[in-house]
Amino acid sequence: MGLPILGELETATLEYLWDHGTRDARDVHEAVGAPREITLSTIQSTLERLHRKRLLMRERLGHAYRYAPMLSRMAFRAQAMAEAAGDLKAAESAGVLAAFVDLVARTDRQSLAALAQHIEDAQRALKKRPKGSHGGESA
Repeated sequence: MGLPILGELETATLEYLWDHGTRDARDVHEAVGAPREITLSTIQSTLERLHRKRLLMRERLGHAYRYAPMLSRMAFRAQAMAEAAGDLKAAESAGVLAAFVDLVARTDRQSLAALAQHIEDAQRALKKRPKGSHGGESA
């Protein structure tokens, strides 16, 4: 199952919880809702939606819930990138990989160098694996 599409408030709520850990609706409202002039009940609804989308776990404490992200920020972004690119073979044939490299190259030299280093590291790791365990490579 892929990641759900998130609205701006859902994204801001997730970002807050990634930065601050487990929090209740009042904490989220104070940090995310109040500056946007959004009511506590809207924040509670947002937290409930994120829970139903399986992006937040919750624990009942008294009459309230405390919420925490199900995925780390890094895991969420990695999954989002993988889904955006789709299958790497399809991405390669559609030019997505080349377009991504071009985008990084336009960003700055440091980012392009970091990408090149990641590619070299991955190639070295692949060479160390036993033949046939390359995760989808065909002979």
